[in-house]
Formats: sequence, C-alpha cells, structure tokens
Amino acid sequence: MAYPLMARLATELLRDVPGLTDRVFAAIVAEDETYAALAPERLAEVKEHNRRNILAQLTDLIEQRPPCTEASRETARLRAAQGFPLGALLHAYRIGFRVLWESLVERATADPGYPVDTLATSMTTIWTLVDAYSVAVTESYRETMVELTRHDERQRLVLLDVLIEGRVNDWTALDGSAQALGLPARGPYLCVVADLGTTMPRGSAWRLRTDDQVGVLSARSFEGLKGRVGVSPPYERLTETAAALRLAMLARASLPEGVAGVATVDARPVGALLAASPDLAERLAGTVLGPLLGRRDTTRLLEALETWLETGESTADLARRLYCHRNTVRNRLDRVEQLTGRSLERPEDVAALYTGVLALRLSGCAAAQ
Repeated sequence: MAYPLMARLATELLRDVPGLTDRVFAAIVAEDETYAALAPERLAEVKEHNRRNILAQLTDLIEQRPPCTEASRETARLRAAQGFPLGALLHAYRIGFRVLWESLVERATADPGYPVDTLATSMTTIWTLVDAYSVAVTESYRETMVELTRHDERQRLVLLDVLIEGRVNDWTALDGSAQALGLPARGPYLCVVADLGTTMPRGSAWRLRTDDQVGVLSARSFEGLKGRVGVSPPYERLTETAAALRLAMLARASLPEGVAGVATVDARPVGALLAASPDLAERLAGTVLGPLLGRRDTTRLLEALETWLETGESTADLARRLYCHRNTVRNRLDRVEQLTGRSLERPEDVAALYTGVLALRLSGCAAAQ
C-alpha cells in the first residue's frame, strides 16, 4: 500500500538528516545506560551509524520500497563483535523509530495542508520498518555471535553475557558449555558480584561491567574474596545464572557502600530485603530512627545503639568498647528508648531498631548527617 503523503514528509526530513541524527543520538544516550557509558570515540561511531540508518529509513519511506536493512545488519555485526548487548541495540532502534515518528508528526501538524487524520493509517508503514529492522538486526547479531564463538577468548565473553542476561535460547543456539567458559562440566556453581578492582579467583569466568564485576565459578573451588562482594546460593545448571545473579546483587547491596565483606542473602536476609526495596529502606530509616536524627547527640546515640545491637554486650562491656562510663552508656540507651518509644527488652522493638539501623546505613539517609 502506498502512502504518498508520508513520502512527502520523509522527503522534508531528508533535508535535515544531521539535525534528526543529533536528536536520535541524544535520546539514545539519555535513555539507555549502555550507550551512556561508552567512550567518546565509540559514541562518535554510534552517531555515524545512526546517520546511515536514518538515511536508509527515510529513503525506504520516500521510495515506498521494501526495507533496505543492510546498514542495520552492518551495525549489528559490529556491535556483536564488540560484545554489545543485543537488548541495548534493539532498544536503541526502538528509540530511533520513536523519534522518527515524532518528527514526522511534527512536520505534519506544522503543515496546514496535510490531512493529519491520515497519520493513523500511515503508521502501518513505520511498524513495518520496525519489524523488518528488528528482525534484520537480531538475525545479523546472532549470526555474528555464532562466528565469534568459533574464535579466541571472546567466545567466553559472549557466552558469559548470554548467561548473565538469561538468554537461554541463545545459549543453546551457540552450543554453550561449561568447558567453553573454563568451568567444571557439573555444578554446583556460584554467581559472584564484586566491586571493580576486586581480585578474581582462578578457574572462574568474569565479566567487567560499568559499575561492577560479575563472575561464575565452581562452588567447589571457591576462594575468599576481598572487597564488597555478593555471592549467590549454589546452583546446578549454568542456565540458572541470571536468577543467581539477582540474588548475588541483592547480597552485595545488603552491604553499605565502602564496607568490605562477602555477603549472601542467607547470611544477611534483612539487608537483602531492604536492598530489594530502597524506597522502603529509606522510609524505615526515617520512621524508626527519625526521632534520633538531626540532634546534637545523634552520632553518640546511634553509636551506642548500633554497638549494642551488634554485640549484645552488657553496659560495662559496651563502656569499655566505647571508652566511656557505664552510666553514660546506660543513659544513651535509655535516651534511645525514650525518643523512639521502643524498648530494648521487647523482641519486636529490638527487631524494628535493628532493621532501622541497617536501613539507615543502606539508604544513606541525609537526616543522619
């Protein structure tokens, strides 16, 4: 079906391909974290590929021809070779087509002679392009991945990304195996998330990301790690890695920023629950400990409370630990009870105070400053 008015709008947009390219590029960088984290030279490359793809898409609309997807296939091959996530690539194309459609609508509404009601029917043309380009990008990306897995060390990275992203179908299509990752053929395995710069144990497969490192290793050869580290429960099949990764990320998030330790959701269940709901953690910090915050003696009251919660020691032992008189410790704990309205002898209140203290650490509540 021909849409001559749509072709006319596309012709007008063709006169300002640089401006449309800038608009698409800005939207992609603003809305997709993967692109935002790229180095400047890579961003320049992305912008040039955007320009070529936009030129091809507008030409498709102008000539009312079947989609010419060669430029997009070339982009997909390049991104696959660079280890770029397929999901991010497809997201960028969706953003690009959205901006293209918005630009067409702007042109149409700015022209009093254009029958705007025809836009709804001509939208079919855009959806046809979206489908065609998405299929072409996915096919070309996966074909390239198959080629990559036949070569060098990048095979490990491609397969590991597939596991981390939970793309089980791609794992099967690529004949993924534990051997290709340098792992034992049988589990149990562990998924580990660590801060950047953490030294990784031998016999593991690791992937650097923007803010952390993700690894898969045998539970039998697990060695101690230093730094802020989250470890998943053991699992038997490598295709369960994506689910294990979520638990490992929650475990790491249960440790406050800058606090070293190796955490699991089983060892730190309260912290993991709070990490899974940052809004709830911030609310708990304010609700439970609000009366203690913003005072001259806030630091001393919280120090006494936290030390008591962590050690369960007597006031005499706490006094030695905090370098003050036992009566001072007792007075501070009494003050905590008075201000919060919670008793340190009532289990339910103690649980609330412990949760509030941990929530305060994890949320970085400004009121605590």
